[in-house]
Amino acid sequence: MFANVDIGTIITLVLGLIATFASTFWVLSKGKIGLIATAAKELADVGSALSRALEDDKITKEEIQDIKTQWLEAKTALKAIVGK
Repeated sequence: MFANVDIGTIITLVLGLIATFASTFWVLSKGKIGLIATAAKELADVGSALSRALEDDKITKEEIQDIKTQWLEAKTALKAIVGK
C-alpha cells in the first residue's frame, strides 16, 4: 500500500501537519497574547502612578485617586486574561 511513497512525500505530509497544528495554536493564543500585553501596560501604568506619587515624599488625594484608577484598569485587564 505504501510501497511507492518516497521520503519527500512523507516529509511533506509531516511538515504540513506541523504547520496545521502550529497555525491552530497561533490563532487560539493570539488573542491571549494581546490581553497579556495590555495587562503588562496597565501594570506599568500603576508603577508609573506610584512613582509619580512618591517623588515628593507625600501623596495627595488626586494621586491616590490616580493610583486607584490605574489599579482598577490593571485588575480588569488581568481578569480578561483569566476569563472572569
